[in-house]
Amino acid sequence: MRARRLLPLLAAVLALAGLHAPAHAQARRTDDGTLPVSLTILFPPLLTVGVRPLQFGTVIPGAGAVTVLPNTPRSGEWRLSGIRNRKSIDISFTLPTVLTNAQGRTMPISFNGNYAATCEIDTVTNGCEAGTYMAWNPVTTPSMRDFPERAKPGRPKFTTTDYKVFIGGQVTPPANAAAGKYTGTVTITVVVN
Repeated sequence: MRARRLLPLLAAVLALAGLHAPAHAQARRTDDGTLPVSLTILFPPLLTVGVRPLQFGTVIPGAGAVTVLPNTPRSGEWRLSGIRNRKSIDISFTLPTVLTNAQGRTMPISFNGNYAATCEIDTVTNGCEAGTYMAWNPVTTPSMRDFPERAKPGRPKFTTTDYKVFIGGQVTPPANAAAGKYTGTVTITVVVN
């Protein structure tokens, strides 16, 4: 009889503790929710800076072709910063077909030759790192893709931070070329992956 009196008291104590007596037990449901978490670290921005313009200098009309090769003191040069850990670099140019003077006279310009070039920059000498220099024809290959493995087999990503791009070309001033300064614009487009 005493057990009958203790049973309701035990049920009340268990109920206060948030538990239920075995006779009145209910299934407790536990729901562990999960939420995926992600984070993307951006590469440092790619910076493209024009270092020097393509310069043919002073030329004599009718004297023949004047050629400027890439990676020479008169070639155009850009410096790209932020290529470390990138998998590829795509380079394309928009090239003029003529140069124009202040009076609107034009002179043909040609980029049809190995007048474009690239290289990774050696951090000690600030020059082209050995084995990374590559020249190509920007007319027949208007978009060039460079990979880290090209210069260093087995390297999946670029290990240098900076990269140079050069442009040269050729002009042939006709004998009747008007005096004056002739200019044009070369545009480079760079995409890194």
